[in-house]
Amino acid sequence: MRSRPTFASVPGQHLEETSQVLAGLREVRSCALTGGPHNLVVDVWLRTLHDVHTFEAHVSRRLPRLTVTDRSVVLRTVKHTGRLLDRDGHSVGGVPLRHPED
Repeated sequence: MRSRPTFASVPGQHLEETSQVLAGLREVRSCALTGGPHNLVVDVWLRTLHDVHTFEAHVSRRLPRLTVTDRSVVLRTVKHTGRLLDRDGHSVGGVPLRHPED
């Protein structure tokens, strides 16, 4: 599975509606509202690079006001939320998450 941060913009009056729709899509792992030209950063997990185009086409039909302004592809993710993953993306161990003040 590949992680794909997507940087997008949407008019301010549609941010809440757009983020709710994005949060309901199974491929979306996180959706953050930010300041600046990209007011949405969406982390998407897809199985293949071909799925990038399929996902964007689906999103553009559901959210015509959303404009994808940039994207990045992470081909190998070593760890997510304290889990160590093998080359196939299977969990093989954990790393305790600590608060910065501990």
